[in-house]
Amino acid sequence: MHVYRCQLYMFFLLCLALQVNAQSANATADVQADLTVSYTIAVKGKRSNTGMGEAYSGGTKTLFVSNEVVRLRQINMMRMQNIFILPPGNERRKAVIVKESGKDKYKTYLDAAQWKQYNQKYEGATCQLSEGYVTIAGYACHKAIIKLTDGRFITAYYTTLLPHTAAAVAEPAFACVPGLVLKYEYRYKKNSITYTATSVSRQPIDQNILRVPSKGYVVK
Repeated sequence: MHVYRCQLYMFFLLCLALQVNAQSANATADVQADLTVSYTIAVKGKRSNTGMGEAYSGGTKTLFVSNEVVRLRQINMMRMQNIFILPPGNERRKAVIVKESGKDKYKTYLDAAQWKQYNQKYEGATCQLSEGYVTIAGYACHKAIIKLTDGRFITAYYTTLLPHTAAAVAEPAFACVPGLVLKYEYRYKKNSITYTATSVSRQPIDQNILRVPSKGYVVK
């Protein structure tokens, strides 16, 4: 009887270990899985019907993440802008900013130091996390207040169910947020600008979407 109990106990430990390993593997696969998030842009305020409000309100933003490569695409009435974050090891070409406005098409390569300088306003940002949650695009999201060093605030809602460190590299404003931001709002002069995720996809991404365009662009 004693031997049988020992065997049963060992079998239980083996099953538990296999379960833990399976959960770990699933978590790893989830982190590495492709991710596409689509956002809508809305501008509210006294001047939302003129200037920047007309240009940005109704615009879209899309985040693509695959194999540590990131593309942020934002489209509005004035222009289309893409930011590509290249794979690790490309410190001399860390990021590429590609812009199209009418017939003007150009791109700028930034090394690691230049990318850091480009996002300098977000350095030293701190987060105040709140309890409770809201549901955005089908995901439970917690609230975070991001305080920048210049005194401005960004209100963000993030989920911990879509862990993607590569996405955080592309958007340094959210570096202190412990999850993927699916909604955020900040004030610009007398307007507030809100980005809200409308859909999240984990389907494989066509790798052509992640390639930096080469023809027809002036390099600056």
